[in-house]
Amino acid sequence: MSDVAREPRHAAGRGVVAAVVLAAGRATRMGGAKLLLPVGGRPMIQRVVDASLGSKASQTIVVVGHEAEKVSKALAGRPVTLVLNPDYAKGMSTSLRAGLSAVDPAADGALILLGDQPFVSAALLDALIDRFARSEKRIVRPSVDGRPGNPVLVGATLFAELAGERGDFGGRRVIERRADEVCMVPIDDPHELVDIDSPRGYEKEKDA
Repeated sequence: MSDVAREPRHAAGRGVVAAVVLAAGRATRMGGAKLLLPVGGRPMIQRVVDASLGSKASQTIVVVGHEAEKVSKALAGRPVTLVLNPDYAKGMSTSLRAGLSAVDPAADGALILLGDQPFVSAALLDALIDRFARSEKRIVRPSVDGRPGNPVLVGATLFAELAGERGDFGGRRVIERRADEVCMVPIDDPHELVDIDSPRGYEKEKDA
């Protein structure tokens, strides 16, 4: 928890990057508010948010919707911007749009984090931000053995296109259309990219 209050350390160039944590979904496959389930002794949403707060991200925005009050309570005391998405049932695109609307206009880009990836680290987020700062690409994401994963960093010039998406696709279709603008950052630990989206997955990972 000592990293939580650390001041952002902006990289050179395009280094001002906000973080948008998507935490509004209904988690229908889990049958409840999975982001509040403990992983390694802490609610998984806390782990994701603390990774963001410990990174170079210039701000951390958390989009809430389903169980908004409980998720917000779990993050009490953390320096985050909470954004309520009343339309969360219409799909991930609505949460993405809500989160991007709260990003500081001075930001060069935004890291899109999923609230159910509890093993993501500040070091990984910093690696994505640093690569974005050095690269001319507008999309940066981690990969393991050539396979892309989340979170994804997108340049601010793509925000309007992302905000125009509908349904439960998030930014996936924009990334597919902009495949030539993607920069991959290889990582060694595939566990950082694990998302928990089923009871079986949770049982496997809850004590990690």
